[in-house]
Amino acid sequence: MNKARKKDREALAADLKEIYRAEREEEAKEGLRKLRERWGGIYPKIVARWETKAYALLAFLRHPKPIRRYLYTTNQLERLSKEVKRRAKVVEVFCGEGAVEKLLYLVLSHLDEAWGGRRLRGFAEIEMDTSFSRE
Repeated sequence: MNKARKKDREALAADLKEIYRAEREEEAKEGLRKLRERWGGIYPKIVARWETKAYALLAFLRHPKPIRRYLYTTNQLERLSKEVKRRAKVVEVFCGEGAVEKLLYLVLSHLDEAWGGRRLRGFAEIEMDTSFSRE
């Protein structure tokens, strides 16, 4: 948004929200088309970037709605990173690569046990079709 003029930011943001808050892939594509028509002449670089990066958003929309929030958030990854950092911070000097690998292994093992038993909301509601099976 910092590439857009201040007077256009609110309207541009509203048009962008139509894309990334779409319920279905077709709605997102329609939002991209509207974005190109309305803002393509004024902000061609912004529109081009959204069009070239839209594949990531559209892939996200192909998944069932109840589990989408687990796909677009980085909360688990950020938590993992913080936990590794917290555990490594108390060790002032590692005696070698093996010590770092062992610490990382122990942290990951502990988190796997802690998080492995969690039931994530949304997964029970969806029916897993053949595109999601592990066969």
